Amino acid sequence: MEAPEGNDIRWNVAGPGGGGWIQSIAFDQRTPDILYVGCDVGGFYFSTNAGRSYELRNRGLRDYFVEAIAVHPRDSRIILLGTQSGVHLTTNQGVTWQWMRRGFPATARHRFSAPIGAICFDPLRPQVAYAGLGQPRFDKDGAGAIYRTDDTGRSWRRVDGNRLPAKAIVSDLEVQPDDSRVILAATSEGIYRSDNEGATWDESNDGLPHRYVEELAFAPASPGTVYATLRCTSRSNWNGGVFISEDAGKSWRNASGDGLPKRLHKSGGERSLTSNPKEIVVDPNDARTAYVGNRDWVSAGVYKTTDAGRHWTRVTYHEAEKRNMDYGWITSWGPSVECLAIRPPGRVVFGTSGHVFMSDDAGKSWQQRYSAARTSGTIQGTGLEVTCVWRVISDPVRTNRIYCAYMDIGLLISEDNGRTFRQSHQGMKHQGNCFAVVVDPMAPNTLWAATGRWESNQGDVCRSDDDGHSWQVVGQTNSGLPDGQVLEMVLDPGSPVGQRRLLAACNGHGFFETSDGGKSWHSITGNLPAEEARKPRGILLDPQDPKHLIAALHRQVYGTLDGGKTWQQLNAGSELPDIQQIVADPTRFRVLYAAAREYYDSKLKRLFPGGLYRSEDAGRSWQRILDYHFVHNVAINPRRPNILYAATADHPYHDEPVAAGLLKSVDGGRTWRRENVGLSLLNLKSIAISPHQPARLYLGSSGNSLFTGEDSAIK
Repeated sequence: MEAPEGNDIRWNVAGPGGGGWIQSIAFDQRTPDILYVGCDVGGFYFSTNAGRSYELRNRGLRDYFVEAIAVHPRDSRIILLGTQSGVHLTTNQGVTWQWMRRGFPATARHRFSAPIGAICFDPLRPQVAYAGLGQPRFDKDGAGAIYRTDDTGRSWRRVDGNRLPAKAIVSDLEVQPDDSRVILAATSEGIYRSDNEGATWDESNDGLPHRYVEELAFAPASPGTVYATLRCTSRSNWNGGVFISEDAGKSWRNASGDGLPKRLHKSGGERSLTSNPKEIVVDPNDARTAYVGNRDWVSAGVYKTTDAGRHWTRVTYHEAEKRNMDYGWITSWGPSVECLAIRPPGRVVFGTSGHVFMSDDAGKSWQQRYSAARTSGTIQGTGLEVTCVWRVISDPVRTNRIYCAYMDIGLLISEDNGRTFRQSHQGMKHQGNCFAVVVDPMAPNTLWAATGRWESNQGDVCRSDDDGHSWQVVGQTNSGLPDGQVLEMVLDPGSPVGQRRLLAACNGHGFFETSDGGKSWHSITGNLPAEEARKPRGILLDPQDPKHLIAALHRQVYGTLDGGKTWQQLNAGSELPDIQQIVADPTRFRVLYAAAREYYDSKLKRLFPGGLYRSEDAGRSWQRILDYHFVHNVAINPRRPNILYAATADHPYHDEPVAAGLLKSVDGGRTWRRENVGLSLLNLKSIAISPHQPARLYLGSSGNSLFTGEDSAIK
């Protein structure tokens, strides 16, 4: 859908800082305090003060997964990014980006046609750069393909000559610092070497125990010296580690000396429980000094050698007895190294699945560079917002309080409209993910939260009676609620305070109800078809009749007039796609909206288009009022219900997975315009409107945490 741009809303990013996957990191070649960070869902971050604060620079990106960063060695305004959707180029340090696809395979709608696993400049002739295909993080999409540009990334041509195995994942590319003819490629099928600027390639694995190579690092102080890391592939003997070559990669010897962990999980199948050094950098002034980052759980952290790998010393300790790290507020994850960079004389930085840490003394001490701690005990982001917000809930009683239900980092509460936050998970079984929150307006210190695991269908409901400072699990299997993700909860405002009625949509199981504040639950799935009932998407309660409920189930809408004993399909004559959310007009319960994504029915061999659907007869007939393939959420202004907001999204499974951002209609959905001023990321998960100030809006994003804004057109 093409919609005009509006400027009623100006958005500001907010959040606690950190959280998501820090995928790539690089220093500026000329200015030591300039740092570049790339993330898996959040895009590109720019810092001018060594990570103490960041600016999101995503304008023009057609993919927010930044696998690799290459900074021009002579002009730091020029940067190349390797993303799942190809190469992006900036000539102004990321203020704007261009998608450079010329020479790569044609783009695809249902897959990644040219995911970039590695990218690098030729240090002597930086108009030349190389890129390799594959997704190293996920061990897939290898094509044995290496590309070259001779015009600083504007056009590309394939140069591997089909010498690499067809499914080889290219995870690193390095050009010898003093000889542009020599290029090394690290792949899942071994190291390949070119001695003629990429014209021809040959295997270069002499001395290696196997072929799964992760990373490479030349030593600028001794250009013929290069280090490599190998993944452990054995189920019986540890065969990973660090290897070194002193003839520019022609032959290799083991450099996994004393001090480098060599643990092998008993079953041999758990990669995270087997020592796996991956990221490696070499001190530019000393070829014998190198740092390697372990990404596994059992030996996570950074290790250092000063004798070319004969001995290694762990230099990151977050345990209390030997701690040399300022760890910040995310303490539940270890320092699993996902990316690593070095800048002399002693600055080293690395990213994990949630943090950025920097050392200015060659690894003796580390400071977190992703968030700011406050004396009040609250936390505040510094611009590195890499988290996904399932839902934002505005407190019905307290004007500036909001609840952010996050993926991976759980529930956070802000008392000042998103400027600072406090964690709220004490007593929860599942502290990492929160899906929904309900506040009792008659007793606002009483809260309910749905928590669980996002990667598997497990979950429960927790209750707090002290404003979220402590929690107890009240909705679980022994109280009648199945073990599943509760994606929606609705409080009956007319139920007695001591016997609060709460409705829940439980993924995989249907609908449930409690009338004692969550202590016991019973099913209200009634006669709903079993297969459909396993896919509940939302439930509505008629404010005039508490027994009148409307439920959304994947592609169907059902209604009940007896509190869930018997249900009737309402949309029998109207076909709907994959429903994501159902809401009712706050002034007219008969007017419903369903946010939906496109759905292909394999039996009917038919695609049902996504978008926003409207019903004016309580769900019996539906009209598509917004043409967009994936509308995730919709919100209605409580005082002017013709004003609608639609949050769009996309899945990161194909080229150009960038959505349309926020769409606004002032005429009940007849026309729409984009309201994206200030949005650094256009893939959204949720939208909420303050009940106290209907012009105040909140967006939960799929990678840049929270956005807050005011609609200037609403008085």
